[in-house]
Amino acid sequence: MESPDPVTVDQILLGRLDDAALPEIATNLILGAVLGEDEFRATLGGQVPPRPAPPPADEQSPTRVGTYLAGIEVTGFRGIGPTTTLDLHPGPGLTIVTGRNGSGKSSFAEAAEFALTGNNKRWAGRSDVWWKSWRNLHTDEAPAIRIRLGVDGQRQAATIECRWTTGGELTDWSGFLQVTGEPRGSVADLGWERPMELYRPFLSYAELGGLLDGRPSEIHDSLHRILGLDQLVKIDKMLKDARKEMNDQRAMAAADLPALRDMLATHPDPRARQAEDALAGKAADLERLVELATADDRASDRSATPLRQLDVLELPERDVIAADVERLRAALRDIDDLAGTPAEEAKVIAALLRDALQHQQGHPNQPCPVCGGRTLDEEWARQARAELERLTTRATRMDEAHGAERAARRALRERLPVSPGLLDLDLTTDRVHLGELRARWRQWDDLLAAGPGAGAGADDGVTVVAAALPAYDELLTALHPAQVAARHALERRQQRWQPIADRLRGWVETERDSRQAARLYTALQKAIAWLKIVADQVRNDRLAPVVAQATEIWNTLRQESNVDLAGVRLAGTGSQRHVELDVNVDGVPSAALGVMSQGELHSLGLALFLPRATMPESPFRFLVIDDPVQSMDPAKVHGLAQALAVVARDRQVIVFTHDDRLPMAARLLQIPARIVTISRLPGSRVMVASDGNGDPALRYLDDARAITQDEGMAQAARVRIVCGLLRDAIEYACHEVIRRRHLTNGVPLAETERMLAEQHRTRRLLALALGGDGRTDVSDEKLRRLDRSSPQVVTVLNKGVHGTGNIPSLGGLVDYTRRLVDGLRRS
Repeated sequence: MESPDPVTVDQILLGRLDDAALPEIATNLILGAVLGEDEFRATLGGQVPPRPAPPPADEQSPTRVGTYLAGIEVTGFRGIGPTTTLDLHPGPGLTIVTGRNGSGKSSFAEAAEFALTGNNKRWAGRSDVWWKSWRNLHTDEAPAIRIRLGVDGQRQAATIECRWTTGGELTDWSGFLQVTGEPRGSVADLGWERPMELYRPFLSYAELGGLLDGRPSEIHDSLHRILGLDQLVKIDKMLKDARKEMNDQRAMAAADLPALRDMLATHPDPRARQAEDALAGKAADLERLVELATADDRASDRSATPLRQLDVLELPERDVIAADVERLRAALRDIDDLAGTPAEEAKVIAALLRDALQHQQGHPNQPCPVCGGRTLDEEWARQARAELERLTTRATRMDEAHGAERAARRALRERLPVSPGLLDLDLTTDRVHLGELRARWRQWDDLLAAGPGAGAGADDGVTVVAAALPAYDELLTALHPAQVAARHALERRQQRWQPIADRLRGWVETERDSRQAARLYTALQKAIAWLKIVADQVRNDRLAPVVAQATEIWNTLRQESNVDLAGVRLAGTGSQRHVELDVNVDGVPSAALGVMSQGELHSLGLALFLPRATMPESPFRFLVIDDPVQSMDPAKVHGLAQALAVVARDRQVIVFTHDDRLPMAARLLQIPARIVTISRLPGSRVMVASDGNGDPALRYLDDARAITQDEGMAQAARVRIVCGLLRDAIEYACHEVIRRRHLTNGVPLAETERMLAEQHRTRRLLALALGGDGRTDVSDEKLRRLDRSSPQVVTVLNKGVHGTGNIPSLGGLVDYTRRLVDGLRRS
């Protein structure tokens, strides 16, 4: 059988992505899913996942060294308390580890699996109780697992150890690898991570159970795990879960849109009309909607303009007006002080004196040319110059005073504009009343209406000085309530719009998410379609090499089944994934899962597991199978023993079972097998016994003898239990004798099992074992041929089981029963 390339599913997918004709976003989504849930979610969020480096070339085709289990030592783990060791033969062969339920046998299998894989399939998906109850409470020793390995072709022993600190969780373990003569290393040094995925040597009953009672997808996933393909299921589920999430998300904005449009249609704000326009296109104008949601109504609602103008209207500080009034007051005072010599007359006289002095300089000591009077001599000139200076100074001061008056009046008028037009508007619908403000503003305008050059005089100036500040105070007093009312009106308008603005902002965010979800949905659709094609190819490639061998194993396991297995296919993805089994029932094609029994389904699981786990490339030369016998009829158990014997020719096969039929089948078919018996004593003390005590009949006898020595147990209870165990020993020996004889005589196994199932009385079972037909009780004469005490033993046991009769010596009863059992086996 040709073996597949030893590469993981992840490596196959990454290799094929290089040649995939996919959009970049779809490629990234697949890559993120391959890397795990966290990377996948980050990829959905827009991050680009890192591309893992390919493994080194020498790691692509490693040299496989066969490894066997030499022993499993367990302390304080699961059902094992004080340290107990299960010694194994590190080489090919079949080992059957048997023991009653609760004996601790499965704890060895789980310990080996955990030490080598860091996990346990039986616990996978279980509640926290399973994970928290792993520590055995009957020992104070720190939990530990020690696996001894035998390496093919090497003399050095190797050991893998797992240890926990006291009080630590299951996940708080530390492990190491110790090879004789070498420094301590890590378990990872073995390089078993990928082989464990591909050729997992552990198979638990829980995994087989998926084939038994699971839904079609669970059956599919169980086979996927057996074949090392469960990663495909995980990736497919991640992609499809994300697709459903994106499908729901991409429709959210559209679902919210009708309600948003209804809100806009009934809202009077002009911005609502603009928002309706932004939503009217094939794709909403999100930028415009954001502007409408975040901007005020200045550009969109003209009716609010007067309110905003009134709200932002600013008047000078009162101190500024007071300073202007004071400057006007000072100017008027100066003018009043200079009254009596008009400035213009002073200027004219000054001009005449200036001309006279100029004439005097040209005609000194001459009479005045105008009046012919006084002589214009030096004295006159001195006096004239003094008067000219006085008149000039007075005219200048008068000019400056009038300039100051004009400047003060102009400043007062320019501090405030003429009454604004908005004061003439009717804003009462917005609860803004402008009458008082309008009157006070006009009063101010009227007060300052006259000015210099407009007939205003000192009296007018005095009026302005006296009335300006009171008028301005009245104006300020009237402005404040008007502005407060305007501000409240604007706030009411904005409050009416705010719910719409909030709704618009929320819808825009939802629409953006929906658009991104739509893009991701399309990419996920393409990624899923690509994965389906590749997954089918990978499944077929993985399954093809094992189908032929699985069919051979099935033919061995099926024994007397009328179901022929013609083919196995893993089909579908997502919720539609299932297993297609081509079977013929009595030559007629049929639906496998509808006609196969529980035992047949378990046999099918084993038929698919064994070829995969025994690939030549696998470094594991051992198989650990826990409880495969459940639900198998006796014929299937015989087939299982034969199939395991074939595998055990070149593999170490370790089977844990509570069912005595498998060791019995091995003995009947003369299959070389080492039988190991596990028993559990009080305090989780687990005992391991090989070969002799692997005989269930002898084990029943030994257990009975142990009970006879338990003085702490009530006598009545001891009698019932001992008699029950001794009768079990006799019945087991009868079953063994009957099956061996029927097998030799060619009696169909199903007929044998039917006959055994019909026997409900010990004496009739003994009759069948001693050659009778089992319809009548065995005679005392035939019983005495086994041992002279046998008739009395059978009678005492039947009474003792029901708590009647007198038994002088339980120990002696055990001895007599053993002689009966030995006699049966010699018969």
